[in-house]
Order: sequence, then structure tokens, then C-alpha cells
Amino acid sequence: MLRLFGGVLLALLLCGGRDVFAAEPRPALKAPLATKVVFLDIARAADRVVAAGERGVIIYSDDAGAAWTQAEVPTRSTLTALAFVDDKTGYAVGHDAVILKTTDAGASWTLVSFDPESRNVMLNVRFRDANTGYVVGANGQLWITKDGGAVWDRRTLAVEDWYQNHIFDIAWLPDGVTLAVAEKGVLYRSPDGWSDFSPIVSPYAGSYFGALTLAGGKFLIYGMKGHVFESADGATSWQQVRTNTEQFLLDAAVLADGRVLIVGAGGVLLVVDPRSADARVATRPGGVGINAVLVVGDDAYLAGLGGGVTKLPLAELLPR
Repeated sequence: MLRLFGGVLLALLLCGGRDVFAAEPRPALKAPLATKVVFLDIARAADRVVAAGERGVIIYSDDAGAAWTQAEVPTRSTLTALAFVDDKTGYAVGHDAVILKTTDAGASWTLVSFDPESRNVMLNVRFRDANTGYVVGANGQLWITKDGGAVWDRRTLAVEDWYQNHIFDIAWLPDGVTLAVAEKGVLYRSPDGWSDFSPIVSPYAGSYFGALTLAGGKFLIYGMKGHVFESADGATSWQQVRTNTEQFLLDAAVLADGRVLIVGAGGVLLVVDPRSADARVATRPGGVGINAVLVVGDDAYLAGLGGGVTKLPLAELLPR
């Protein structure tokens, strides 16, 4: 889900894309070329595919990407991440402390939070169920809701250089153990996903951009310079996956066979088999960075720095 770093995209996520001229939010502009903007996340609502990105643009497709419709969005702030909790209900987050909610599978959205004065950039959104969800963001922001987004418990998780401690993702195990990954190699762990998010020993000093929960109670985390790690004991110890790439890894999807497809800067495509810690790597022709990936059946939807959403058969995409 959240896609970042590498010069232009880092600036878009953390600097650009604010609705700087408005104390009140302004609706996203309807534009003929809306499908060509840079999208930062892609999600699925039943059979609908939804993408969100710069200037508040959200588009959706009901025919597997053949045609796209621009959604009704009440803000022009750049949107960084999406999450759906069922076929109709979903959330989007972004610049200006924006949180949006939809109850019609992404066709229209309402504001839950908008605070441009805070200068907070929300970088990811994840929901355990219809009521319990997390928003993570720049400068150590962690917001938790237990009532479907009506009320948020707002926290700042801090380390020594807290002002650089952007939190990029969060994942949890069935037993409740929850892991948040951040900049500069910082990892936070909570025993129950609510109390005591505390820094833990990290296997790497560079930034992590994503976290996944895998079958068998495993965490998988990934980030700068091709670094991928697995933990089978609740983030107590970590095993490094040798990836044979130094590209920044920005988003991931679990495949039907349990392997993980990770995408990132330079058009990198990395397939990790958690059962063997084996990885295969390839690069898309042209080397255009990939911000987000969504896998649906035998196809993958990719959002890249070149703009737009591309659908490709997995058989053509996966490294051989």
C-alpha cells in the first residue's frame, strides 16, 4: 500500500500536494486526464478496483481496468493510501491530516479529518475489522480508532530524532501482537495493538516502507536498498532475505501460492518465498518506479511514477 521515496516521490508524499490555499477543503477537480495522474495506492472493493493519488484524485473501475471513473472527493490534498473493510466501506488518507471515508465502494467520499495547519502527512491506513483501524504518518503519528473512524486516539511515537521518524506501515498477528515500521530502522511493537507501542531492536538501520502478516504467524518487512526481513516469533528475531537488489522496495502483495510480490524504485519486481527465504528479482523495461501493486486473480495492477494504472498478467510480470 504506501509508496514512496526516491526524490520526486518523496517530495510528493511529504512536501507537495497540500491544499495550501484553503482553510476549508476544496473538492478535487474533475479532469479528463485524471486517469493519468501519479497514483500512490490501489485497493479492491469487491469486484471494483480503486486508486488514489495526487491532488485528491480517486478513480475506480468496474470492468477490470478497461474503463475508469473519477470519484467525488471533497479535498485536493494528495492521497497516499487506501483500505477497504468490506465491499462498500473504505478509508483514504493523505496530506493535511486528511482521512476520508466511503460507504459506496469508492464512488464518493466524505471527510473524517482535515487539518492543514497541523502539516501532518498521513502515510498509511490499515483496518483489522470494521471498527478497529490505524493511520500512521509523518513525525511519529499513530492514530487508532475502535469505532469505525468516528473517534481517533492520536499519539506521537518518538525516538531520539522524532522529527524524522515517519511511520510508514503497520501489521499485526492473530494473537494481537502489532508491529509498526518507520524511518531510520525504527520498529515499534505492541502486545495487543493498543497499549505500549515501544521501540524494539531492529535488524537494520535504514528505513522500512512496508510490513505484511504472512501465513504461519510471520511478519515480513521491507524497505531501503532491497532489504527484506522475516520474523517467525512476533518480531523478537529476524532473518534477512537475500534479494540481489539495492532498489527501494515500496509496496507488496501476497500471491495465491503464499509468495510475496514486492515492487519499488527503478521498476524492480521481487518475488520472495517465505518458506525458503528465497527471492527472485527482475526489472520492468524502462525502469520506471512502481509505487503500488494490487493482485487480483491472474492479473496485477501497477501504479507508477509515470502516472496512471497499468494492468498486466502475472505470468508476464513475475521474475522467471
